[in-house]
Amino acid sequence: MMKKNMLKAIIAGSITMGSLVATGSASAAEALTDCSLRDVPFSSSMPAYDVVMRPKARAIVEKHYPGVLAKIPAWILSESMPSFSTLITLDQLLARVGVEDDANAAAMRKELAALPVTREDKIARCARFDSEPVEFDLGGEPVQVLIYQKINGYDHGESVTAATENLSKLAKEMGYGVSVSAKGSAFTPENLSEFDVVIWNNVSGDTLTLSQRKAFEDYMNNGGGFLGIHASAGDSVYFWDWYRDVLIGAQFIGHPGDDNWFQDASLDVTRHGTGVAEGIPDRWELNDEWYSFSDSVSSKGYDIVVAIDETTYVPGKELEMGEDHPLVWTHCIGEGRAMYSAIGHRKEVYNAEYNIKLLKNGMKWTAGQGNDTCKQ
Repeated sequence: MMKKNMLKAIIAGSITMGSLVATGSASAAEALTDCSLRDVPFSSSMPAYDVVMRPKARAIVEKHYPGVLAKIPAWILSESMPSFSTLITLDQLLARVGVEDDANAAAMRKELAALPVTREDKIARCARFDSEPVEFDLGGEPVQVLIYQKINGYDHGESVTAATENLSKLAKEMGYGVSVSAKGSAFTPENLSEFDVVIWNNVSGDTLTLSQRKAFEDYMNNGGGFLGIHASAGDSVYFWDWYRDVLIGAQFIGHPGDDNWFQDASLDVTRHGTGVAEGIPDRWELNDEWYSFSDSVSSKGYDIVVAIDETTYVPGKELEMGEDHPLVWTHCIGEGRAMYSAIGHRKEVYNAEYNIKLLKNGMKWTAGQGNDTCKQ
């Protein structure tokens, strides 16, 4: 018999599952000792959520900018998880409504920094993270896959569901076992040691505590596998440097919007060494939302598997990356294998022939079943 509140999430075969969105509670937060921003002073560079949802901090913002928060769409300032305000800073939030970085902003920041961080503030900051133990009842398959899909920021809804269903189906066809969790507390050394690869399925917002992060970093450095999908690298700010700078290797800066949100584009396979692109033509077409990044991961020596041809769609002037615009890449972290694919906003792409092959090959490689170039 499993303990109360433990998650048993084993999937056998193709499933139908809604987007699993984790919500926090004060009682759960009281048990947390290491959510990453628990003790930091109030500032405009922390998640907007952690400022505007605290009465005294919100009062400081409204004192300096009367009525400005009322201009922010409700979906951005949602009090319950997921909330878009967890993945943008207060500075970014205010910039959206035309607030300038002037003397008034400096005065606001000074007042925020002087505001004491109370126990209630700490509980509120930690409430969106998980501490309840998670156990998995694994089958006898030789390869085990964990699909992780906790969402604190932007929920891709139907796309999360489509990814879960199709990745689970692919894994079963390959003879792999699959578990699904929307709990960050699944990230313990004991749990992670049971899995060959962890797939981050459109994870958005900060979702792991410091000890959970440490467990995952150790897992990767010691031969684990990571397959990140779309929104798992789509936050405008990260509060975990290792995740952004090492695991992913690039900072998301945006995607086309309005009439150009979803566009047909030509994708080019640029590397075949890992086997991730096996069975995929050198050039193929797809309609999706196209991410741009601050820099190309080629500067870090990561292996770009698929790049997008910017001449075949309209990225917008501020989002142009030129001829070196990667969408899918792989690299090693210690003895671990990491792959990220920016493809995946539209649910339809999880049934697209070549994207399915890409995900299947990627699952195989990150699970250590392919051409493992990361073993030392």
